[in-house]
Amino acid sequence: MSYKKAVCYYRSGPIERDPGAAFHAKNRMDNVFTEEFGFKIVGDTFEHLTANNCPQAVYGAKMKKLRDRGKFAEYCRSELLLTMSLREVRRRSAFTVVRPAPEASGGTTSETVMMWLKGIPKLVIIGPHGEGLLDNNSTFVIRMLIDRYALVFNTEKEVIEFVREHVEIFRHGREAIRQMIMAIKGVNPYVNDRPKPLYDERLEGKTVLIQGRPGAGKDTQARMLQDLCGFKFFGSGFALRRLSAKFHTLGESLSKGNLAPEIIINYLIAQSLLQLEKFESIVFSGAAKKPGEAKGLFELLGLLGRKLVVIVIDINEDLVRERIILRRNCDSCEMSFCGKEFVERPICPNCNIALSARAENMNEESIKKILAWYKTDVETVIKFFEDMGLVVHVDGHRTKEEIFDDILSILRK
Repeated sequence: MSYKKAVCYYRSGPIERDPGAAFHAKNRMDNVFTEEFGFKIVGDTFEHLTANNCPQAVYGAKMKKLRDRGKFAEYCRSELLLTMSLREVRRRSAFTVVRPAPEASGGTTSETVMMWLKGIPKLVIIGPHGEGLLDNNSTFVIRMLIDRYALVFNTEKEVIEFVREHVEIFRHGREAIRQMIMAIKGVNPYVNDRPKPLYDERLEGKTVLIQGRPGAGKDTQARMLQDLCGFKFFGSGFALRRLSAKFHTLGESLSKGNLAPEIIINYLIAQSLLQLEKFESIVFSGAAKKPGEAKGLFELLGLLGRKLVVIVIDINEDLVRERIILRRNCDSCEMSFCGKEFVERPICPNCNIALSARAENMNEESIKKILAWYKTDVETVIKFFEDMGLVVHVDGHRTKEEIFDDILSILRK
C-alpha cells in the first residue's frame, strides 16, 4: 500500500500523567480500519514505546516523576522518544484519529503533539456527552486540535460511518481529505459546534442532586441534563469506577456491594465543585449517600454561594430488582441500558462496544446489601434535605422523557 493510503491513529492525552487513562483512551477502531478499509496504522505511540523497550507504564511514571521534580532538561530529552513517533506521523499519515483523554490538560506533551499534527486532517472524538468541549480538563487540547482541517465526532462509531461513506476520498490521501473537510465546513461553518438544544438561562448556576433507589434512572436523567441542557455531570458510580481502576482494593470492596469510604466521596464532590465557574450548572447523580457526605456537600455549597435542589425519583422495590438484574453498562459511552434485549445481545446501541454487567448486580447477597443501605443511609440523607425544604419527589414509574419533563419544570421555576 502506498503512503497516501496510510492511516495514523494517535491518542492525544495524559501520556506522562496517567498511563492507565492513556490506555483507556486508545481508539478502538483498529480492526475495522485495517481489515475492512485496508488502511495501515503508522506512528502508534504505544507500539513505538514498546519497541524502544520503554512501555507506556514505564514511560508515563518516568515522565511524571521528572516533571514533578522540575527536571525539565531531562524531561525534554525523554520527550524525544515521543517526537520520533510523531515524525513518522507527520511524514506518512493521510489523516489522524484523535481522542483526548479526560485527564489531558494542554501541557508540554499536548503542545508537542499539536505542533507535529498541525495541517494533518483530523477526526476528533470528543466523547458521547461532549466531554471534550464542556465537561473535563481537555478543553485546551480540543481547541488546539480543531483547526481548519479537523472534524469533530461524538463516538468511534460515527467516525467509522463517516470514513465508510467517504472511503474512496480517504484512499486518495491527505490533500483529498483536506479538500473534503473544507467543503463540509464551507456548507456548514458550525459543523464542529455542539449546541445544547434545551439550554435555558434559568438553568445557569444550578446545583442539582438526583437521588432514588438503585435502577431509578438517576444517571439517565443526569446525562439528559448534561447532553440537552449543558449541565456538568458528576456520577458517583462512574467516578468511583475510574478510581477503582487505580486502586484495586477499592474496586474489590465496591464489587461486593460495599459503600465507598466517606472521605473519598467528599473529596470527589469537592473537586468537582471547586472547578466550576459561577454560571456553570452541575448535576450530581446518586452522590452524598451517607449523612456525613450530605452535610459536607451542604456546607461546601454554602461556602460557594450555591443553592441546592434535590430531586428524588421514586420507584418500588420490585422494579428495583427487575432493573438491577437487567442493567448492562457501556464503559465507553458511560451509560447504562436496561432491558431483556441488552441481556440477550449485550452490545451498546451507540458505539457497538460490548456491554458489561456490574459484579455487585449479579450477586443476591450484594443486591440485598444495596437495598439495605438505601434504607439505612440514603433515606436518612433524603430526610436531612427534606427537613430543609430542598426535596422534590417525582414518580419514576414512567418513561424517561416524562420524568425529564418534570425535572425541567422543577428547575425552571
